[in-house]
This record gives sequence, structure tokens and C-alpha cells, in this order.
Amino acid sequence: MPARSLAWILSAVLLAAPLLVSAQTENFRARLSPMPTTPQTVDSITGEGEVLLSLEGNMLTVSGTFEGMSTVATVAHLHNGPPAQPGPAVHQLVVTAATGGELSGEIELTDEQVDALRANSLYVQIHSEGNPPGELRGWIFPRSQ
Repeated sequence: MPARSLAWILSAVLLAAPLLVSAQTENFRARLSPMPTTPQTVDSITGEGEVLLSLEGNMLTVSGTFEGMSTVATVAHLHNGPPAQPGPAVHQLVVTAATGGELSGEIELTDEQVDALRANSLYVQIHSEGNPPGELRGWIFPRSQ
């Protein structure tokens, strides 16, 4: 093969490499469980759920289910805070207004939020009528393909 053709092929591969890396999907999971926000809610919150998340570039797709909450879900958010430390809501998710159902969302994260996701510093929280500060919470961690 002539050197010029080999150089062209090598250049094309090197130029395409970032595109292949950026198109890679990263998968994450959050297990939702009761998380009291005050001592008064310890005995009144119930439920469980699972959320699966996939990241392509800065686009995060969220899909999950929950069941057994003590009262009807009112809103769900993606929050920024390291494990076991509450933090501010950064994005709203769509959630079924019931004691069980689904939550979902398509969110464009900032570069800082992508870094927080990869550092296990984002979590999903479902708020309810009986527990407006939050009833179910789950930190997001990588999952194997």
C-alpha cells in the first residue's frame, strides 16, 4: 500500500475516533428506598423502586418504576448531592400521580452535572402528598452493560 494511502486512512481513523467515543452509552442505576427527611417521617414513609439511566454525550435518559408509597407522588427530581447528603434539585422528571407508577425524563446535563453523575453525586427523589420534602430517594451509580 502506498504511503500516501496509508497516511490518509490513518488520518481518517484518528478524526473519527472522537466521534466513536462520544457516541458511547454509559449506563446507570438508582434503587429507590424510603428516605426520611425529618424524624417525624421515619414511620410514615414506604415504598421502593428502580430507575435505569443512560448517558450519551450530555443527554441523560431516565426511566423507572416505583410502588408502595404511603401517599400519592407529586413530583420527582434529579438532585445534586454526594451519597447520603441531600442537595438541590437540578432537573424535574415526569412522575405518575399515584402511590405506584413510572417516572421518566430526557435531560441535557451540563458538563459539571455529567462529572457529578460519574462521581456518584446525583440522585433521584420522589416527593409525595404526605411527605413533600421527599419519600423515596436513590443515588445513581454505574451499572454493567
